Amino acid sequence: MIELWRWVMRPGESYESQGHPAGTMELFHVEKGELHLVVGGTTLVLPKGDSAVARTDVPHRYANEGKAELVFTMTVAELHRRG
Repeated sequence: MIELWRWVMRPGESYESQGHPAGTMELFHVEKGELHLVVGGTTLVLPKGDSAVARTDVPHRYANEGKAELVFTMTVAELHRRG
């Protein structure tokens, strides 16, 4: 399963996930603002124009901790086999 998302977050907004199935990966690209990304115990700060790939089969969080609107795209790839 592959999904493409475009997120818009106002200052102070965040989203938390407990993690996806084993092997799930996400690709992030920041269009505007600054994305604070926490995956497992690692924190990344991605400014406008930056991209990152992360395994998201662990708890993770996306947040706008800045003072301006955040816009980013995210591709989620669940590449595991089902049953």
